[in-house]
Amino acid sequence: MAHADSTQNSVYLNGKPVENPHEDHHHVSPVWEFTAVFVALLILTILTYVVSFAGLGPASLPVAMIIAGTKGALVALFFMHLKYEDRFYGFVFAVTLLFVAIFFTLTLFDMSSTDELNEEAGIKYKRTVEDSAEAAESAAAMKAAGLKPAAAGGGGH
Repeated sequence: MAHADSTQNSVYLNGKPVENPHEDHHHVSPVWEFTAVFVALLILTILTYVVSFAGLGPASLPVAMIIAGTKGALVALFFMHLKYEDRFYGFVFAVTLLFVAIFFTLTLFDMSSTDELNEEAGIKYKRTVEDSAEAAESAAAMKAAGLKPAAAGGGGH
């Protein structure tokens, strides 16, 4: 059996031939970089907790999502070493996030228009979401007025 030519067994990385493909080329990050990212994640976690009590109203969700996205980006870039990998992996990661966002958006639109297609499902959605929000608002109003909120359930045995 004839030996294969060495050019047939070439290994390519980013379109360029690699001389010694068995060498391991990992990026080694300095400890201070991981420490800085860790501290940033701790600060962002505390900020998430503070924002939850800030009473931003409708802006609460976008602010929380921006903070969560920033934390996710830090983890992906530094702890998963995406910052030092080929740009293709970053592209794949970004496209994945885009599709997840599209699916969440479609789900939210579906939930808001559910009663147009199925009245029974719409009634159940309103009962669980709107009634719980109304109960929370009335409990907060009673607490602010100094009254004791009525017990939930209301059925007496």
